[in-house]
Amino acid sequence: MNPSGGLLWHWRAWRSQKLWRSTCEQISIWLEQVHPHSSELILIGASAGWMMSSPWLQKFKKVMVWDIDGLAAPLFRWRHAAALKASGTELVFNRADALVNLGGLLSAHPKACVLFDNLLGQVRFHSLDLDVVSENISNIIRTLKGREWGSLHDTYSGPVDEALSSQNLPAKQMRMQGEPDAEKSDQTWFQKLGAQGEWLDHLTSSVFDTGTVVHHIAWPYRPRYCHWLQAGWTHA
Repeated sequence: MNPSGGLLWHWRAWRSQKLWRSTCEQISIWLEQVHPHSSELILIGASAGWMMSSPWLQKFKKVMVWDIDGLAAPLFRWRHAAALKASGTELVFNRADALVNLGGLLSAHPKACVLFDNLLGQVRFHSLDLDVVSENISNIIRTLKGREWGSLHDTYSGPVDEALSSQNLPAKQMRMQGEPDAEKSDQTWFQKLGAQGEWLDHLTSSVFDTGTVVHHIAWPYRPRYCHWLQAGWTHA
């Protein structure tokens, strides 16, 4: 069972809805600030959309989802299909790895914008060679050149010194990518999270171009283990 998908992931997501509520609310607030130019969305890696905002999806005339998880489609429809039907949004689900031929996918839907939903941070686990991982992520970004796209992904993850909850979850932090004081800002964010021990670098801290507005969101994946999520949107 893959911790980033499959039965284990869905079971954890279902039982963690209360723990993740504040994170989902912050993600929803971020998405409400995103105003895509396109009326079609390519949503990659959304799984069952446990942390996705139905109202934001309703803005589109067509939502095309790609995920390799066999449970993703029925659970995604269970969570979002009624809302999309109410808004007249067409939902198309594809069980496939969109990264295998991302260029071809983009060419087939030239007018659609793209959102990677908690996917790019998982590329870290596709190879033991970190140089290969970095190159794979860079290739994805290069393929998106000239396209309207966004991503919500893990940047770092690791243990915290006390259980995080909706009461002590750090507020969302927003800054421009490439700011001179970014390192100091990151250290402050780590302190807010109560980070301890060694944290995993998901190699996604430089996904967005300098000047992109980037949102940092805390995700208490488990009571004493937190993910630092990064979210941003790039207009073509």
